[in-house]
Order: sequence, then structure tokens, then C-alpha cells
Amino acid sequence: MFCIALGVCAALFAVLTLLVYALLFRPTVSRRKQKAPEFFEGERKLAPYLSELRAAVDSFSLMEKESVCITSYDGIKLAALYVSAENAKGTVVCMHGYHGSPSGNFSLAVRFFHERGWNVLLPYQRAHGESGGTYLTFGIKERFDCRDWTAAADRKNGGALPIILYGVSMGASTVLMASGTELSENVAFIIADCGYTSARDEIAHVLKTSYRLPISPTLAISDMLARSIAGFGLSEYSTLDALAENKIPVLFIHGDADTFVPPYMSEKNYEACSAPKELLIVKGSPHAANYVLGQREYEKKIIEFMDKYAVKKVQG
Repeated sequence: MFCIALGVCAALFAVLTLLVYALLFRPTVSRRKQKAPEFFEGERKLAPYLSELRAAVDSFSLMEKESVCITSYDGIKLAALYVSAENAKGTVVCMHGYHGSPSGNFSLAVRFFHERGWNVLLPYQRAHGESGGTYLTFGIKERFDCRDWTAAADRKNGGALPIILYGVSMGASTVLMASGTELSENVAFIIADCGYTSARDEIAHVLKTSYRLPISPTLAISDMLARSIAGFGLSEYSTLDALAENKIPVLFIHGDADTFVPPYMSEKNYEACSAPKELLIVKGSPHAANYVLGQREYEKKIIEFMDKYAVKKVQG
């Protein structure tokens, strides 16, 4: 009887391990075989805005862009697109989300910033698009990539212009975690749109709500696989760790209808932040749709942060 029970447990463990691997790592390994979506065409609430989104993507594709590359701290070739502005006021570094792309997450934003005289640097996160790397790490290693992209933007600006760090979803958590690294003093503020608190918290949420898998032992298996395959622990670092020490102003944004990254995560990030901060909740907005559905208030808040913090950097 004991042997049978042991065999059943071993079989269940093996099945759960395969499931977790398929959910967390298989999409990352196969990501280059499929083009990242330009936007969430299947999201019902975005249907009235599809023509505007397609026009923004088309406009982005026609922009003159420079390809930029750096090498990560752990030896991975990282790539980015750079859109320069004449007599630039500064540079926005835009970090896209999980299995996303620069154009998919930022086409509307690029137009907004570029029209206001800002350069825009759009990295492909590691294990995405033109960047190298086999596995993404939910912001844990990406925080250092963001730090290094910020330094690259600073070099392009001759160290003389303000920088905004802007992230959506996993990119939001990336820029928040980056605030715990040694960033350039020219970083004026951070925009964190629908970011989660940690890899552990987000994976636990997805396992429970999307896949109905038991948190225990599935989360322990997830952590084991993350450590053995991708070289990071789910609880190794979090936005809360970074924000407790952060001194850079942060604009937090979240949709109250977001079920993929629940709003309470931005609320926890907001509470943990020790720097000047604001929290904008976009009513009725699902995941990563806040710019589109709350565009007027969204852009108004960014302009307020620019006037308050970026101008001060230039004058200083």
C-alpha cells in the first residue's frame, strides 16, 4: 500500500512539474516562432478603438528608428529601437510586458512623447523579439537590463537630459524593481502601468485563477523549476523590496477590471513606495488597456509629472 501511495505521489508530482514547465517556460522557449500581437484584438472593450490602435501601429512602423544593442550583466545581447526627437527634452525608456513587444504596448505612447519632443528608447526584454536570452525572469534579472538601458540613454544624452522609466505589466514591475538598483541621477520619474508585486505573487495568482491548480505544491515546483532552469527564485526580489528604498517619484496606474494582474498589487506597490507618488485607477479597464480606455486622464497625469519632476531635472 505504501509503495502504491508513493507511486501515485510521484506520478502527481511529475504531472504537475510538466504542467508548470509548459505554462511558465514552454511559451518563452517558443516565443520566436510567433509574432507578438500588436495589441489585444480579442479584448471586447478595445473593439471601438481598433482603428486608432492600428493607425498608431502603422505610424510607429513608419517612424525613423535606430537599432541599438548592449550586452547584459550576464552576457546576453539585448536589442532596442530608438526614436530620436529634434532638440530633445529627454528620453523615455519603455519596458514592454510578458510576451509583448515595443509596438504592441507603446504605439500610442510613442506618438504622445515624440510629439512633445522626447526621445523614446524601446528595448526588447530578454527572451523577446530581437534580444537574446532563453528565459524571461519576471523582472528579477530584467531590472538590471533596465538599469543598463537607462545608462545607455544617459550616454546618448551626454548625461544632460532627464529620463523617464515607463513599463507596462511585467515591464512595470521591471522598472519598479530597477528603482532598487543604482540608476542615473537623471531619472526624473517612473510610470508603472498594471505591475505586479513579485514573480511569486503573480504566478500564484495565475495558477489559481486561470489554471485552477493547487497553490501547494505547485508554487514550490514552480520555484524549483525557475531556479534550476532559468537561474532565479520566485521570491528572490520584489517591487516591494525596491520601493521601500526608492526615492524616485512614481506614477502608478491600474485598471479596476484587471483580472490578470489584480489592482490590489498596484495598491500594495503604492503603499510600499517611500518616494512622491500617485495612483490612477482607470474604471472598467482590463489588463494593459489603461492607456486606451483612460487616455485623457492618463496623459494628463503624465504631463503633470513631467511639469513637476522632469522640468526640475532640466533646470537643476
